[in-house]
Amino acid sequence: MSSPEKNSEREVRGASRREFLKTAAVGAAAAVGAPGAAQAFDFESFMQKNFRQMSEEEIDEVVDRLSRKYSKQYGKDVKVGAVGPMDDVVYGYGLDISRCIGCRRCVYACVEENNQSRDPEIQWIRVLEFERESAIRGIDMEEGNPYYDHETVPAEDKFYLPVACMHCEDSPCTNVCPTGATWQEPDGIVVIDYDWCIGCRYCMAACPYG
Repeated sequence: MSSPEKNSEREVRGASRREFLKTAAVGAAAAVGAPGAAQAFDFESFMQKNFRQMSEEEIDEVVDRLSRKYSKQYGKDVKVGAVGPMDDVVYGYGLDISRCIGCRRCVYACVEENNQSRDPEIQWIRVLEFERESAIRGIDMEEGNPYYDHETVPAEDKFYLPVACMHCEDSPCTNVCPTGATWQEPDGIVVIDYDWCIGCRYCMAACPYG
């Protein structure tokens, strides 16, 4: 868990970020100059507080706004939730790679569950294919092939390793995030406030799993 000093430092960085982005957003809208350009920009979403700083009322408002937004966007009833961690519960993650056949169904399920972008295609789980002999001499993650495209899997003399967020007990990604957009909940789950992510990829660079 983060220390009080780190949390305080992140709050200061967060406040600075809000002031900078507020000025930048107004300037961008003015620079565009087209009628309705500023209206098309979602200021409410762009300028909202970090999730951890929101009151219960503010969280309810965001959940309601997102439910309406995505219901309209996808033409069906979409329910957005914000259920907090359960008391006295810590999750663990287990993976039996001997049972993985490289079918990528975990990838497709993750895309569906987390409503990830299809165009451009974004996937948070990568399934790497390795030569079976590498399991004997030691796995080098850089040798893994995430782009295999066989007619059927598993391919002969290959084995597969799904790589996803491991929700590390001492997660390095949460320590390097400059805006405090990612943090670890009391139940061990590492979460991200996407509205506060600036795309710097420090978390990716810090991740020991690549």
